[in-house]
Order: sequence, then structure tokens, then C-alpha cells
Amino acid sequence: MAALVACCACAGAAGPATGPATGPAASNLKAYVVVFDFHTEGETNAGASADPLSKRPLGVQLADSVRLRLGRHKDYEVIDRLTTEEHSGALPASTDMAKVIKLMTDPLGANVGLYGTVDRDGQRVRAEIRCIDLTDPKRPAVWQKTFSDDTERARGVIATEIVQALRGKGEWAPPQYGDEVEPKNFGKPLNRNGDFESGADGWEKPDNVSTFIVDGPKERGRMLRVRTDLARDPWLEYKRAIRLGKADPARPPEVPRDTSYGSVAGLEGVHYRSDFLKATPGQRYWLVADHSGPGGAKVFVKGFRRTEHALDGLPESSLAELGMTPEQFADMPEQKRRELIIADARKNPERYLRECYRWYLNCDKSHGRWTHFAAPFPPRGGLPEYVEFLQIQVYSYWPPGVYLWDGVHVYKDPNQKAPLPEEKPRTPNPPDRRAAAK
Repeated sequence: MAALVACCACAGAAGPATGPATGPAASNLKAYVVVFDFHTEGETNAGASADPLSKRPLGVQLADSVRLRLGRHKDYEVIDRLTTEEHSGALPASTDMAKVIKLMTDPLGANVGLYGTVDRDGQRVRAEIRCIDLTDPKRPAVWQKTFSDDTERARGVIATEIVQALRGKGEWAPPQYGDEVEPKNFGKPLNRNGDFESGADGWEKPDNVSTFIVDGPKERGRMLRVRTDLARDPWLEYKRAIRLGKADPARPPEVPRDTSYGSVAGLEGVHYRSDFLKATPGQRYWLVADHSGPGGAKVFVKGFRRTEHALDGLPESSLAELGMTPEQFADMPEQKRRELIIADARKNPERYLRECYRWYLNCDKSHGRWTHFAAPFPPRGGLPEYVEFLQIQVYSYWPPGVYLWDGVHVYKDPNQKAPLPEEKPRTPNPPDRRAAAK
């Protein structure tokens, strides 16, 4: 214990700014890590495990984020939250080290422990974290460091910095927009009419309330215009009527303007969909788009597949085409229902596809000026083998207003020479958040 106290005093007075590397980075012994729930100043930590996940104290949430990030590293065994909370509540940074060491070694069998205090001042989150490392009994180590951040992702940023301090090295960063230079020559796009010069060819028909194909500036030609400043309920009623063949976009209704949080912009947003494209497993693609708008805007690429689970019933639009109510369909003999489903799936196969993949190009930085966006997908590896079809979905949402789109294209990556294997998520078997909230 004397060695630990001496080491702590040294680290606090003259240790390196990031703290010494601990765990496997500093020894050849296996690191069994316990991350105690961090104490949250100004919030009660009692009974946190019984609260819904989103209502738990900030320090408890931050400890969970650290556990998740550490669990991605094979050289660390991280004790789960439920086991940890069976033996201890939240521990502030001021907790006596002898008490922490006893909890680590006796009931939990850990040789690395993290605990600390978290507080929030307005937007800024501050975490004072202490680490005890006993992986090398002959050279125990203790460090204490303060982390802070004032962005919307403060918890994720601080969790990453804590893990970096523990490991003594930087964390892996996912691919970001702009990491790869956009190729100069893509060849022919895979989707039709991404510049909208042929109207809605290759796309769904505009509803002429929230989506329009219009003439743009001379240098643009035709383009897609999207409105999100609409009253939600009458717009949803109109969209449903179109699906059921009860409304004609050539004679659209008057939908009131709405700029509140209850508007289309604040809730659903507006999707505008392309025709389905045949997908190639192992292929890497580029998505490009030109956009001008006031804020939230994305272009999704969603992957779809055929599945037997989709053949359990008739879609609402198919029932409408057959002039049948759900009750009438349910009253039919099972064999007859099955025959209708199979016949409709042959006639309208796209209605029986189910989403199995998604990626998006974030286009919210145009600030009302025409801006070009481009990025490859998947960000790592090739398209998963189970994806059979792709669909582009131009998405505009908040704030309420007018969003303009042009040059929305998908290309095969011209730099790819051979199929690429799918790269799985870095965190296998992610924890069930609903179970964790119990």
C-alpha cells in the first residue's frame, strides 16, 4: 500500500499529462478491468440501475460508455455493469484507495479499476477519473486525470479519452467524410436520371406538395425541390391516399404551412425515393449529391432483401388495388390468402422487400449555398452478401423550409480491382440495452 500511495503522489505532482500507460500496454499480464459507476455531482446515484437507461445519472452513463469501448479491445476483460453494481454503487474520485482495492481484488477479481466524479456546468461536462493498476504487483501504478468537453457528444468524447489514457495510445477512429479523395472519373452512374433532367424517370412520382421536379438556374437545369414546412396530419393523410390510389398528384390538395416542432420537418421529414438498383455483394460504391438547403439533409442508401417473413400478409396498397379490406382478407381460408400473397409478390415484388442495410451521406453543411458532397460506402470493406437491392432516399427535415437537390448519383468505386469482404462491427454482440435498463 505504501508503494501505491507513493506512486499516486508522484503521478499527481509530476506525472505526464496523459498519465502513465497501464494494463497490457505496460506489462505482459492480462488486465481484468472493473469500471465502477462514476459519481455524479448534483444527481442522486441511488437506485440508478432500476431507472430507464436514459434517466440514469450522467456518471453511470459515462461508465457504461467506457466499458463498451474497452470491451472492443481483446487484451482487456471488462467486468459487466450488473456484476459491478452487485458489489458497489458509484465511487467518487475521493474514495479511499484501500476501499477500492479491496473491492477490486476480493469480490470482483480485477487488477485494473476506474472510478471518479462527473459534473456538468451548462454545456460543459467534466470528469475527474482515477485509475488503479495492479497488473504488475511489483510495480503498481495509480494515475488521476481530469477530462472535459462541451460538445453535443461530450460523453463519447470523454469516454474515448479515458480509454486512450488507460491504454497509453490513441483509439481507432471510424472513416470520416473527406478521408478519401473523390475520383475524377466515375464512369456511368448506376441510377437513372440523378440530375432530374428527365423529370421523375428513375424516381417515385413527386407528390407536388412536399416534392417537386422544377426548373432551376440555367447552370442547373431541372432539379428536385423539397418542402418540409407543412402541417403533418393533412400531409400524412394525402400521402396515404396516394398509396391507396385515392389521390392524384396532378391535383394536389392545399396543405397548410407549419413551422412548429409538430410539423413534417420536426417529426417525419420528407423522403424521396429512387427505383431499386441491383446490388453486388463485395462491391464498394460512391454516392455523390449537390444540395442547397437551410439545415438537416441526408441522402440515404438503403439495402433490401427478399425474405419469407415478408410473405405473411398483403400490404395495404395491394389490398386497396384488390378492393378488399383487412377484415375480408383475414376471413378467407388460409390457402386462398396464401395464393393471393404469392400472386401479388410476383406482380409487385418491391412491396415484399425488407430493409437490411443503410448508410447515409450527411449534407447538412450547405448553409443555403449549392455544395457538392461525395463519400464511399460501405466505409470499410465491401457490401454485405445478403444485400440484394439498393435504393437511394433523399431526405430533408429540420428546420422547416425548402431544400434543393441535384446530381444525386451512385457509382461503382473506380479504384476497386476485386470484390472486398464485409467488415463486421468492431463490437461483437452489442449489449441488449433493454435488458441493461432493467
